[in-house]
Amino acid sequence: MELIGITVGVVNSRGGDFINDCRYSIERQWYDKDMFEYIEIDNLDRKKTIGKCYNEIAQKSTKDWILFVGDDDMISRMYLLNLSAFYNAYMEKKHGSPVAITTNLALYSTEKMLTIDAVPQGMWNREFLLENPFNELLPRYVDAELFERTEKLGEIIVHDITNSGYYYRQHDDNVSGNKFERKGGIEKVIAERIKRNKEFGVII
Repeated sequence: MELIGITVGVVNSRGGDFINDCRYSIERQWYDKDMFEYIEIDNLDRKKTIGKCYNEIAQKSTKDWILFVGDDDMISRMYLLNLSAFYNAYMEKKHGSPVAITTNLALYSTEKMLTIDAVPQGMWNREFLLENPFNELLPRYVDAELFERTEKLGEIIVHDITNSGYYYRQHDDNVSGNKFERKGGIEKVIAERIKRNKEFGVII
């Protein structure tokens, strides 16, 4: 299998055990070390928006694809390999080149483990991000805003429903984790994301 070049980008805004666990999960990837790189942006003072940090990662990246991982999240050892395999299988079918790939994720806490249908950040084509940067004015949800813009541009976003190797940690101050409860339960969130994916032309 021909491996794709991947930058793993992380914005460190929490520090402590969260970022250490995240780094460890990335360091132990079963992936050719020449084919991926790790870029971390220090934002412990939180003076920069997440969009600005993501754009800095895109500008520093030297690989064709950029996977954004939350500093309180982790990825399985096979996650990059599975992304690369999915991309190659998709391209063999000649459906057109995607600009983003999303996967399933496992939302976990000390009390439960749930699987839902997409990773918010996803893996993005670097050239697309340089031409269509993240909104640096938004305080959060910049990934959702870029998904919406991508859909309006008619670009391809594909979803690998077989890959659940992204571990999304829910904790006290985690906005994205707690929103599942605020929105009325995990089932509603799943339904909303599947609906969004179909509107985007995502394979599920």
